[in-house]
Amino acid sequence: MMLPYKSLTEPFEPDAYLKRWEQLERKVAAKGFTWATLYENYEDNQYMSDSLLMVPSSLAREVENASRAVHDVFQKTYEQILKDRSIVHKTGISVFLWDLLLEGGKTAFSYFTRYDFIASANGLKLIEGNTDTPVGLIESAIAQPLICEEHGSKNPSDRMTTHVKNAWNQIIRDYNIGSTDTLYFTCADWHEEDKQTVQFLMNLYPQRAKYIPLEKIVVEKDDVRTPEGERIDFLYRLYPLEYFLAEEGPTGEKIGEQLVVHIMNKKIKVINPPSALLMQSKAILALITEKKTEWFTRQEQAAIEKYFLPTYDTAHSLQSYVKKPVLGREGGGIQIVANGQVLDEDRDYYQDQPVVFQQYFPMPDQTIDTWDGPYTGKLLIGSHVINGEPSGLFFRVGERITGNLSMFVAYTTG
Repeated sequence: MMLPYKSLTEPFEPDAYLKRWEQLERKVAAKGFTWATLYENYEDNQYMSDSLLMVPSSLAREVENASRAVHDVFQKTYEQILKDRSIVHKTGISVFLWDLLLEGGKTAFSYFTRYDFIASANGLKLIEGNTDTPVGLIESAIAQPLICEEHGSKNPSDRMTTHVKNAWNQIIRDYNIGSTDTLYFTCADWHEEDKQTVQFLMNLYPQRAKYIPLEKIVVEKDDVRTPEGERIDFLYRLYPLEYFLAEEGPTGEKIGEQLVVHIMNKKIKVINPPSALLMQSKAILALITEKKTEWFTRQEQAAIEKYFLPTYDTAHSLQSYVKKPVLGREGGGIQIVANGQVLDEDRDYYQDQPVVFQQYFPMPDQTIDTWDGPYTGKLLIGSHVINGEPSGLFFRVGERITGNLSMFVAYTTG
């Protein structure tokens, strides 16, 4: 299922292409999308394609329907785990965090989520849920409409800003954030993508907000503060919760663990809530396979059969599978095996984690324009679900393992 696409330079001519691309790069950078080029492996890598995918309206609607169904299954799974808390040991998450993950309460398990799907002639399949710290928001909200405008095409993904605003209003109610309270926003200050994403979300927050670099947060014995001594009661963190456990102070003190203790003791409230990390574990996918008939209604079972790939904590009887670390990110630690043969693998990251084995479902080929001419890679569809509502698609084209350098490409429908 290769989608047709529009080019800005036909036929391809390197100098003309690069000139047009650089003009577009300046336009998106002025709006906050500043990583159209990524410097990795000692060279510049193209991350943004200026091609425009022509996506059938029926496929866009199906992804939206699948996103709602998948989100409902995740919500039901979260509720079932809260009823049988002994299951948390299967998630591969540090025991230090278990009590925090299982608090429950009136907040959503996640307000900002992205589900990743593979679409082919054989159907639409979920490969994972990014429920803790999803990115791709800037691409969908800022770069997407600008690229559509460049092509003179309609932007079908225009709901994200409204849904983010609705999410903040819901969070203000759920967290009881007063009009005089400050919501602090943080991420690793050196990380451009995260910093711009945080700025985008902060700009849509309707009450008092301040940015604080992760490196500047002061964790004290009794609370968490800014360098100026202001107490931090509410914190939006675009930083994986499990990473905090490894954070140390200048003399080796366990400041990350102390921060987690403050969260447990209600000294500080974080967004996304800790339950978002619980549902981020890929072991959740194996639980959904294992508990399909026990936990779910017939309608939910039908959604699982339609959209979820069978996933297990052992290779089971699978001849073709994707082995995934339960808390891996950006394709790290993944191995793809087809009919007993290794097609691709990453051995650099997350080798010490428990793994799950997910039935292999090949990604379709997709051609887009790049600096080096037409490139054919593998297509992955991200679907943002914000405050429970499908809020925009995020297409990437890359290798079999979708890593950090897989290229973003905008789309229109017809």
